[in-house]
Amino acid sequence: MDAANQALLERAKKARSVSRSPVTKQINKLEGEINNSADKTTVHEIYMQLKSKFEELSALDKEVESLINIESLEDEIVTREEYRDKFIIWKISAERYIGRVSSIAFQNSVENQPQNITSLNNTVPF
Repeated sequence: MDAANQALLERAKKARSVSRSPVTKQINKLEGEINNSADKTTVHEIYMQLKSKFEELSALDKEVESLINIESLEDEIVTREEYRDKFIIWKISAERYIGRVSSIAFQNSVENQPQNITSLNNTVPF
């Protein structure tokens, strides 16, 4: 690899390294909010932030993979897949949590509806 490509590779690796930390922090934040029974809006916001950070990380992974030598490619792919797997696990967890909270909220709203609803036929004079 020539010096110019080596410099590009090092720059891409550094940028990716910097991007990995916010992804990990966002995953930890999402986990904490779900475990603490946060409202669905908060969980959705954190998930959307995680998604954005993960997309940025994925783009940097592709850049590194396009510049790296073939001998190091396997290690790069293994690490990329570890982050991808974590993202997928927490994406599903967030979606389930939001769905569960929405279902509970809907059920509670139905249970709190007035029970003395009169049939329309009983209120309209003939």
